[in-house]
Amino acid sequence: MFDSTDQSETPELPNDQGAMEPQSEMASPQESVSPEAPAPVATSLDSMSGPNPMMRGLVGVLILIVVIGIVVVLSEPSEETDPQGGAATVGSAQQSGPETLASRNPFLSTGPPRENLEGNWVLVISQPDDQERRFDEICSGLFVLAPRRGNLDDMTIRLAFRTQVFPDAKLDTDITSAGGKQARIVFRQGPQRIDFSGNLFSDGIVYGNVVRGDVCLAARLMPTDQSELDREIAVMSTLDRPKLDAVVNKAKAQRLSLYDTYRMFSTEHSDTSLALDVSLKNLIGHADPSKMPLKAYLSAVDDHLKLTERWGPRMTVINRLVLSHVAFTRGYPPAATISLSDGLSKSLEDESWGVPFQRRLEELLARCHAKQARMDAEDALKQLASKSTTDRETPMAKLRELHKKFPHSHFVTFGLAEEAEKAKNIDEAISLYGEIVALPLLERLLEFEWASAGVKSVRPGDTLAKLWKQKHGDTKGLPAYLDGIYATAITGLAKSTEMSVSKSSTRSVLCELFTSVRADSAVAAEMSTAALARRLGTDKLIVVRYHPLEVSSRNQGNGDPLANDAALTRLAYYRGRTIPSMYLDGRPLSAVDGLLADTEMVHRRLVHEMSSRLSVPSEWTVTLAAKRTGDSIKVTAGAESSKPGDGDYRLRLLLVEDSVAMPTSSNGIRVQEMVMRWQIDGGDGVAPKDGKFAASEVISVDEIRKQLIDDLSRFERLQGMNFPVKPLDFKSLYVIAVVQDETTREVLQSKLVPVTASPSSN
Repeated sequence: MFDSTDQSETPELPNDQGAMEPQSEMASPQESVSPEAPAPVATSLDSMSGPNPMMRGLVGVLILIVVIGIVVVLSEPSEETDPQGGAATVGSAQQSGPETLASRNPFLSTGPPRENLEGNWVLVISQPDDQERRFDEICSGLFVLAPRRGNLDDMTIRLAFRTQVFPDAKLDTDITSAGGKQARIVFRQGPQRIDFSGNLFSDGIVYGNVVRGDVCLAARLMPTDQSELDREIAVMSTLDRPKLDAVVNKAKAQRLSLYDTYRMFSTEHSDTSLALDVSLKNLIGHADPSKMPLKAYLSAVDDHLKLTERWGPRMTVINRLVLSHVAFTRGYPPAATISLSDGLSKSLEDESWGVPFQRRLEELLARCHAKQARMDAEDALKQLASKSTTDRETPMAKLRELHKKFPHSHFVTFGLAEEAEKAKNIDEAISLYGEIVALPLLERLLEFEWASAGVKSVRPGDTLAKLWKQKHGDTKGLPAYLDGIYATAITGLAKSTEMSVSKSSTRSVLCELFTSVRADSAVAAEMSTAALARRLGTDKLIVVRYHPLEVSSRNQGNGDPLANDAALTRLAYYRGRTIPSMYLDGRPLSAVDGLLADTEMVHRRLVHEMSSRLSVPSEWTVTLAAKRTGDSIKVTAGAESSKPGDGDYRLRLLLVEDSVAMPTSSNGIRVQEMVMRWQIDGGDGVAPKDGKFAASEVISVDEIRKQLIDDLSRFERLQGMNFPVKPLDFKSLYVIAVVQDETTREVLQSKLVPVTASPSSN
């Protein structure tokens, strides 16, 4: 049972020392360290190959905690630290004087509590700084609310004063609104979108929350009689700190555990944002099925969610999502996580602020169902292995059902394959072992699990070769058979896609995928883009793959023979630093990394984004032709807009190869499709004349091949290794023309054509 009086955790006074975040860091939605702040997991270019899929599969539960920004262990504070000590840094300026918001700038109204929203208000955002063990109040701007024509249910909102936190804030008047006791204020600071929503309480304060990207923080509109603020004010320590100190001292006298101490504070001061933060981290830090049974955990979750109600329904939804993640990652039954997250999808759908949280929910539920499937498969296999089992059809039917529902589960597929082999069903065994060998990384996942468990077993590939030879006499046809399984998987994903495109759509969307044959985490993006390209056709979707690896990294672990400098230049153009990365018409898409099991989830996201983009008409028309005569390719291109444009535009021309067979690639992607080989325009693009583009270029295939071979050879010498395959056949080539805005990076229109051969070339 969970022991709430464990004396091994005696609380001490929290440490409040340390400097504040600089404004430039504080203003970034990805820099906040909070339970609601997801941090994308990406493969660094420096590591080149992406996260190990087996490690990701086994320790994914830990990654999930990182992804949602949870502080796992609530650090014990230091008794010797003065709770009012420390210095605050705003930007690069050091501030002196008292450490509380009120004493630095006593802007709070001294009159009776306001009964409506009319008047001046200061937006104060509560933000934990877990690295410095602080809890800060961020003074984010002064807003003036006034009734429109005397109507308190319809109010105007004006940003009257900007602080150092959001110095360039611009109000989004289309969404910002207020009336009655509800207020929603949305503004932008550069690329950031800050969305506040709150309700007026009887104490005259508007309690709510701020959603900023994938971060949700408690926030308040505080009443003020001031028309401007102290320009130096930005971030101060919470006013609620003395309340926490008092509870900690009282708890020490009662010899309460750390867990119960913070529960006491959250109960006694439930109206504070500090209580909300302390309660969440306290629950996260002590969630453990061996010490806190599921019933106790769910009860504590209910208590915490009551605290969130003051801070608005969005806060409740997002905290429930966080605690659902905790339930899963800490080892509570998957069914409990599914139950706890029930209804969240409906709360998040069709909400502009809910998109990143909806994605986290999808990822969580996918992993819950996969874990439950693994547990069910283990039970079925135990039954089949038991000598006392007389009914073998029931567990076999269960395994087949699981395989149909989770076709990319290496564990389920291997279990079925072994049973088929034992039953001497050679065709079924070949089919199942073939899936494990042909589909990306499934065999490696099995081998990793065996190595971790100290189990010695025959590789599925060796078993498959034995069975194939037993049936056919040799293994000559096996590689083609595996290629067919791989192709069927992509075709099946394409056929499963439900997507309607208007016949009047004038846009060809350009999808740029930055990948590597050694990037395990690129599998989901590779498979999903290949499937969608088949579903839509190149007149609607043009996928081009870049292999951008730095010179120093290109040959690590046998390297990537498809890497080239032009691909690296293109990634730098987007200021990208991770593999995989995906850009849809120049706009980056997040959360596209994943293994085979993540493919359907990534595919759904890509389909959604494609539907939105195709609905936006393009005003540009592109003409393009590419003809090969002997060794030379002549490219002619033009582009013009139906409306005069005043942007800084460029026409870019890319030479791509239709497909490169690489059945032994490290990440299991057997065919590299639409690989970028050369930037025909030289990399800088072609500038327009009189608002129109016209370009004519002649390139030599032999010169391009020679330069790429020289590059590969130089890297081989530097690394002391040899590429076993140098795929430079250039058999099937295409040219892509791209019209792009150099300021916004938006792709305005694109077109793809095959390189046709002249009669002399034939």
